[in-house]
Amino acid sequence: AGSVCEQTMWLPLRSFTRPLSSAPRGPLIRRLAAVDSLQRRYTALEEETIRKQRALQLQLREAAAELQVRRQEIVSGSAEPTDAEVTSSDAFFSGREPDEPEDLAGAVGIPGFWKGVLGGADLHVNEEPAVSERDWEVLESLEEVRVEPWSTPGGEGDNDEMVAAAAAATGEEEAQVPAGGHLLTFCFGPNRFFEPGAALLSSELLAHSLDGAGSVGPDGSAVLRLYCTEEGDVVGAAAAPFCEGRDPRSKVMVRKRKGKGKAGGERQRLGRAGASFFRLF
Repeated sequence: AGSVCEQTMWLPLRSFTRPLSSAPRGPLIRRLAAVDSLQRRYTALEEETIRKQRALQLQLREAAAELQVRRQEIVSGSAEPTDAEVTSSDAFFSGREPDEPEDLAGAVGIPGFWKGVLGGADLHVNEEPAVSERDWEVLESLEEVRVEPWSTPGGEGDNDEMVAAAAAATGEEEAQVPAGGHLLTFCFGPNRFFEPGAALLSSELLAHSLDGAGSVGPDGSAVLRLYCTEEGDVVGAAAAPFCEGRDPRSKVMVRKRKGKGKAGGERQRLGRAGASFFRLF
């Protein structure tokens, strides 16, 4: 609206063909000039506000990164919290220190922290739980989650290869590649679910902008990534392939085979797609 207003105001003012030696005297022209001046002041104010917002956003990102590193140190057990960190907590006990759970006595860091975070988030998709019972088994090995900004090289739509990949993935001839958003990184420790040594699977949409996807470690450890827009829509991912029979995204159903003869009555294992946290990847 501001741009339309500015362009509309300039139309009458373009009738001036020479520099003015003094302020115009025509009442209508004076009013148009004054409104134009106010619009320019607004534009300058808006640009200054955007610069300040960007500076504050950068400060927030830097501070958030430091806090995430410190949090992970405590969660992993590589460092212990300071007295100031403990006593400044809103959840800090008052009066008497509670007893440590017996089953966690001598534990390093905070066992099962990230699984508990996801469990407390009450995640749902189409009113159905987004995390299945089989997902929780895999999430036992989740050791770290990071959130940080990301951006595509050159900004939105500037990379021809990325635009072509976006068009192929979405079926839209003029598909746009988002300029950036939030990167969620999930670090899994040793586990029996991801296929050891397998290459991570990168989505086609952002294959030309993602860093090297990497591979699953020999012990099943892996770093999975979700690339999301500012609105939270997933537009790219790096996922780990699962070992045969251990993919939480499919349900295994056993039923008796119909028919007569030797095959009749035999039990048949069938895989069927089910709700899963790992479908995000």
